[in-house]
Amino acid sequence: MIYRYDIKKYNGRDVLYLYLTMNEEFSAELGDKNSDTLENKCKKYIKSKNIPYQGEDIFLVVNGIVVKSLNIKNKDINIEILDDKCDYINAKYKVKVQDGKSKETVALKDFLVGVLFSNCSYDMELEVLKAVCVLYRTYIFYLMEKDGVVPVSDEFIHYRSISYYKLALIEHYQDFYKKVEQAVDYTDCIFITYHNQYIKPYIHHTNNGFTEESLEIPYLEKKYSLWDFLSPMYLDIKEFSYDQLENVLNATKHDLQNFQITELTPGNKISKIKIGPILYTGEELRKKLGLHSTDITILINDLSVKFITRGYGHGLGLSISGATELARSSCSYLQILNYYFSKCTIKKYV
Repeated sequence: MIYRYDIKKYNGRDVLYLYLTMNEEFSAELGDKNSDTLENKCKKYIKSKNIPYQGEDIFLVVNGIVVKSLNIKNKDINIEILDDKCDYINAKYKVKVQDGKSKETVALKDFLVGVLFSNCSYDMELEVLKAVCVLYRTYIFYLMEKDGVVPVSDEFIHYRSISYYKLALIEHYQDFYKKVEQAVDYTDCIFITYHNQYIKPYIHHTNNGFTEESLEIPYLEKKYSLWDFLSPMYLDIKEFSYDQLENVLNATKHDLQNFQITELTPGNKISKIKIGPILYTGEELRKKLGLHSTDITILINDLSVKFITRGYGHGLGLSISGATELARSSCSYLQILNYYFSKCTIKKYV
């Protein structure tokens, strides 16, 4: 049950904290768990208890831990409809796919199905799958407009024909195919732009509590994503001997005992770090050591160095962990996209 509430300032805005003695699904005050969305239950609870709260954000706290972050504004997300004639229709549009020197033409729907199979997991929430599908479709439009061809693999997407997965994922193939096809068909012709330009699909698995912003990518901004704390991928520890690090980083033991972090990102991640005479970016260090992220705490002792990372991935754009929790809280794929890409416009060709 809910035993108290507080209204506190969090990063400059009012937030309502609801304290529960057990999981929110069992709270009598929130009513039948199957009768309404959690956001609406909270709004009804605020009204019934005459809580003087006019904000939008609610934190649900169980045993001193914030287990959910909700936004009760529930604003509708508009899709801008473009009724000018175009070829970006899944049933007709063909993608020129390049694999090395060879090229082939693939139907856009078939290509998207292959991309989602290659980049997503079969147990992904459907609304998250829809959001990811919109981002990948947008990227295909971007590449076709820019280069006239889409590679089978680059920094954002990987593609394999669906025929490959008929053998590779026998156990889950049918169920996953139905879910992927539903996501592709449901979001048919929908994409996302910033200042009328297609955006790139920045997607990561888990962040350190908020997404990263970038001066080079103006449509990305810092977004709080406290749901990521619940991810099993949130925390990771890797330990290296000095011999291992000396070989990988071309540094002496003395250098390795005197790391100098010279610059942090707005998201509190390592932007630049000096190891001996060499200045690395945080991303270079992450790749060299196989770390999960650039939010790194370094513990040094006489025998080894431990790297504690928070989050998994670059932290830019959409968080799969955060989007999953939003989907489980009854948010649609449009609300998920609007949250993580709030500067952008969602559009649809008809």
